[in-house]
Amino acid sequence: MADENVGFTILIVDDNPTNIDLLRRFLAPEHYQVAALTSGEQALKLMAKIAPDLILLDIMMPGLDGY
Repeated sequence: MADENVGFTILIVDDNPTNIDLLRRFLAPEHYQVAALTSGEQALKLMAKIAPDLILLDIMMPGLDGY
């Protein structure tokens, strides 16, 4: 069933690299394409390029937060 996820892109935005690593470990075996960034500013720039299907966003980040 995991092959059904091929082609779906998930963008992870979190200032904590440990959280990003944990989410990658869960998502990689499911064959999602994962992009990860550590700032909201970077995420806004990348979203226009990759148009992710889902964004997993940390709310409390320095600079531009998840709200």
